[in-house]
Parts: sequence; structure tokens; C-alpha cells
Amino acid sequence: MPKKYGHVARLKGGLFMDDALYITDPMALNSILIKQQNWFPESTEFAGLFGVIHCGDGVASVQGREHKKQRKYMNALFTAGRVSKLTPLFYQVTRQLQSKLTAAVAGKPPGQIVDMLDYLIRTSLEIVGTAGIGHTFNSFDDKSKTFEEFHAAITTVFPLGARLFLFLPFLESWRKMEPIWLRRTLAFIVSIFWPTVAKFRAAIYVMRSVYLMLYKARKKVFEEGGSTALAETPAGGRDLMSSMIQANWEADETNKMPDDVVLANLSSIVHGGQETTSSFLARFLSILSEHSDIQQKLRAELQEANAASHFQPEDLDYVEIERLPLLDAVVREMLRVYPPVTFVWRQTTKDIPVPLTYPIQSAATGEKIKELLIEQGTAVYLGLGAANRSTAIWGPDAAEFKPERWLNPAKPESKLPGAYSGMMTFLSGGRVCPGRIFALLEIKLILSVLLLTFSFDPISEPIDWQMGLAIEPRVRGREKEGIQVPIRVTIL
Repeated sequence: MPKKYGHVARLKGGLFMDDALYITDPMALNSILIKQQNWFPESTEFAGLFGVIHCGDGVASVQGREHKKQRKYMNALFTAGRVSKLTPLFYQVTRQLQSKLTAAVAGKPPGQIVDMLDYLIRTSLEIVGTAGIGHTFNSFDDKSKTFEEFHAAITTVFPLGARLFLFLPFLESWRKMEPIWLRRTLAFIVSIFWPTVAKFRAAIYVMRSVYLMLYKARKKVFEEGGSTALAETPAGGRDLMSSMIQANWEADETNKMPDDVVLANLSSIVHGGQETTSSFLARFLSILSEHSDIQQKLRAELQEANAASHFQPEDLDYVEIERLPLLDAVVREMLRVYPPVTFVWRQTTKDIPVPLTYPIQSAATGEKIKELLIEQGTAVYLGLGAANRSTAIWGPDAAEFKPERWLNPAKPESKLPGAYSGMMTFLSGGRVCPGRIFALLEIKLILSVLLLTFSFDPISEPIDWQMGLAIEPRVRGREKEGIQVPIRVTIL
């Protein structure tokens, strides 16, 4: 898009919406996300949607001082030191994936077609369940009612929310409506006449019930037996829910979070950790299936690292995984070219001038504009994927998948303000993705296990990745079969 329309483009709003801006300019992104972020908060539409889905004022729905307070807790949960302690839990789940996939293709001819998206959805949900909230959904049991109910809820709630698009501007004010009984009554009445709302409410109820049950039980364990009792829970007290309960208990009164805020943040952790990671990993394997040479090189690197590992046989610890240069380069390049979230939406709360790296030309006078005045009320879409593939920023091969660009001594010097490798995938500033270290470990660890056990080859039909609130993969010509990522799998 930047190549055709520049790094600042006007989006026509049509009959019912005002015009908006689509921005990929580095200096403008830096201003919006970091320097002047207070004037470009999360859009009311998304804040309201997240608040309704997560049933509370979590970090995704609040602004200002409250946001800073909650981010402090979230950042403490996701330090490298804390995440590294989750490595055994990650392996525990990934070995289940390995066994399940082996059983599906063992004793059959090479190149069995497997929907890897289904397997990776189960894996991501089980990892974020185990490491996030200390709970198993029995995701690899084909008859697990627990998995089916929760999976159906968590994978449909955002698509259902997208169908309410015209009503998103009103969700934020609606969810603050008092008294609560009136709000719930109105929602019930609307759901009678609008099936989408009924399904949306049902999905939220399923997720909320699980979180509330687990939170109450875990909090009771801590109150009665402290950290010693938490250490005896299935996740050994290492899960993020247990850590958050302890941190909140130890905080002074001014910094304590109400239970509904803790629950809202736990909900956002599970949702973010499941949906984006599973779709990204499925796309990752789809791309790798077309590059057998990269698979072979990665396999050789992993075999060498395993031979030198001081950890368990075939299991690399957090530090060893982070030291693998080729795996790191391939992951960085995938995240640059194929980010799981392609844009974010901000609103402008006052007239703000933002500087531009790439001046634009005035349609009225023809002069070059080096500073853009964004007027109050303007919707601003930040093109994360487009910025990651801008030829002006990354060079003429920006759209190509070339992991070797990260192996050069002179690595890419991006002008972007991204918090991770100069790319916009995990954002930057106060809204940077708090779980990026968690996600990176999960991605690398799963790949390290799968590539040593299986080889992957593409199917004959192309897979189209359709962009919406979430990216949905469908096989071209077989769209009615639903979302899937079929790949040929062979046991090594």
C-alpha cells in the first residue's frame, strides 16, 4: 500500500462514516504510539468491544493513569525471567502435540494431508491454559466437551463482534450503563430478536464462567495456604493467574486491582495467546512447507544444539532456544512479512501536528508537507503489516520472505519505532504487546519440536489468508469448507 498510495493515505468513509487516515510513516507512527500517545488512545469502538468480551476494565479498555498501573502488573508477568520458568509447561503441551500428530500419520504413506491449523489451535489453547491460568482444556482429546465448548466460544466471539460493527461506537457507553440489571435486561431483549447478539452473549458467558471458577478456586487456595499451597496446584504455582493473584495480594491498597479487573486481564491474556499465535504458527508452517531448504537448515541447527544441550534430551531450555541464530532469523522474518495483526485503530482527541519521514504533496498548492495536522475526532489506522513491507523502509525486496537479511552483520536498520527488531508487529510505546516474550518462546519451542520429528510439504491448491478482525485462511476453491491450513506431513 505505501508504494501505491504513500505512507499517509486518506480512507473515504462513505455514507455513514467520516474519512479516516491510514498511516505507515515512521515518524508519524513514533509520534502517535510514543511521543504523543496520550492524544491517540485506543478507539472507543475497540475499547468497548474488548471491555464487553473481557467483562471488565482491563488493560485493553482503559486509559491514562489506570492504564499505566495495569501495565505495570502485566509487564511484571511477562519478563524474560518469569517466562523462562514456563518452559517445562510449554514442553509438556508440545509433546502432546507431537504424539497426537505422530498418531495421525504413523504407518501411512508419506505426505499425509493434515489440517495443521486445528492442531495448532489445540496447542495454543492448551499452552495458554496451562501456563496462563493453570488449567487444562484436554485439548488433544477429540471427545473433550471442555475443549469443544471453550474453543467454540473463544474462536467465534470476535467474528460475532465484527457483525455488530455499526454498533461498536455505542458499546463503551452501554457497558457502563447503570443499574446493571437494566443493562442486562436490555441485552437479553435485543438477543431475542437478533441471533448474532444471542450467540455473542453465549460465547462471552462460556469464557467468563471458566475464568471466574478458576479464579475463585485459585484465590481461595492462596488465601488459605499461601504460595506453598499454590506450588501444589497442577501448574506448580508458575502460571500467570497464580502470579497475578500473589502480586495483587502483596500490593498496597492504592495499587490493588479489583477482582473484575484481574479477570478482564486474564481473559485478554488467554484470548491474545490463543488466537493470534495459532494462526501465525499455521501460516509459518505453510510458508516453511514451500522452503524445504530452510527446513533442513533449521533441523541441522536444532540437532547440533540438542547434542550440546545441558537440559533434558531433545529439550532445549529458554536460553538455548534464544541462542539459535537461524531459528531467530526465520521467526523474525515471518513476523515482519506476515504479522498476525495487520493494523490497529486509534482515535484523535485533539488537533495534533505529527512530523513525517516522507513528505506528502498538498493537493491544493502542490507544496511538500513535512508535518501533518491530524484533526480532533479523526480515526487513524496504523498499518503494521504495510509498514513492515514498505520498500522505502526495508528495501526493494521488502515483500520477500528472506530470513538471511537478519543473519547479515549489518542487519536491517529500520526507521520504524517498533519495540521488536524495528518492526511494527508487536507495536511500541504504552500499548506494546505485553506477551511478546511469551509468544516468541511458544513459537520457537513448538517449531523446535516439530521440525525434529516431521517434514512439511505444501498441498497443490493455494491458501488465501483473508483479512478481517482476525486473519482467516481458506483453501482457494474450497472456501465453503471453512478455515483450515492443510499441509502434507511426513514422519522423519
